[in-house]
Amino acid sequence: MKSNGLLPLTLLVLGTLAPWAVKGAGDEAVKAGGCPYRGQVRCFRYEDPECQSDWQCPEEKRCCPDYCGIKCLDPVKLSNPVNKPGQCPAVYGECMMLNPPNHCETDGECVGNLKCCKGMCGKLCVTPVNAGSSKGKTWP
Repeated sequence: MKSNGLLPLTLLVLGTLAPWAVKGAGDEAVKAGGCPYRGQVRCFRYEDPECQSDWQCPEEKRCCPDYCGIKCLDPVKLSNPVNKPGQCPAVYGECMMLNPPNHCETDGECVGNLKCCKGMCGKLCVTPVNAGSSKGKTWP
């Protein structure tokens, strides 16, 4: 049987869409860690943004405010509680990627109240669903 070359493209598309494939995650899904602190500076010129979300940045890098613009930067470790309240949203489907990348391992790696939850392709930081409610944000 001949391969027509669509398999690698399909896997790439699935891997790219994976962060948004969690019901209830909304658009708050981010990679683990926090943005590094950047003190205030006076900029003569602001640079065009390098990204608009974490998912436009390679590997573990986060889309963060930098001195004179928004750039993909290496995250800093956060020291939040390991087990945050709430439940992980339901995941529908599973990607076909072998060994999908995890963008976090524990809740403590996620900013604010975000939890490290299983997504369609690996773990990522998402908004938890309230423990008393099975309703989260839904996709339009």
